[in-house]
Amino acid sequence: MSEVGQLGFLGVTHPTTCLPPGLETISTATGKQLLVSGWWGMVRHPNYLGDLIMALAWSLPCGVSHLLPYFYLLYFTALLVHREARDEQQCLQKYGLAWHEYCRRVPYRIVPYIY
Repeated sequence: MSEVGQLGFLGVTHPTTCLPPGLETISTATGKQLLVSGWWGMVRHPNYLGDLIMALAWSLPCGVSHLLPYFYLLYFTALLVHREARDEQQCLQKYGLAWHEYCRRVPYRIVPYIY
């Protein structure tokens, strides 16, 4: 049951999962593949970008007359930037040279053309 729940997550890098045709990957020394096309070809953490867009969407209906509704967005941005920095270190240790190639091909971390 646990494996079934993780299929969506593992489909990104799991080497035995069949990827749809046309997706580019980088093979790693660990036998896994890093996806470098689609959303993961634009930014390294598109799921974090989606989280930030949702946080902004929850704040916008409150207007811009006060900062308080945007506290969640600010907090969440700081949290995800810090998490992303830790992810970078872990992935560098795990994938080595393949991670350097991945970073060269996908230069933006969370927000395309910005960060």
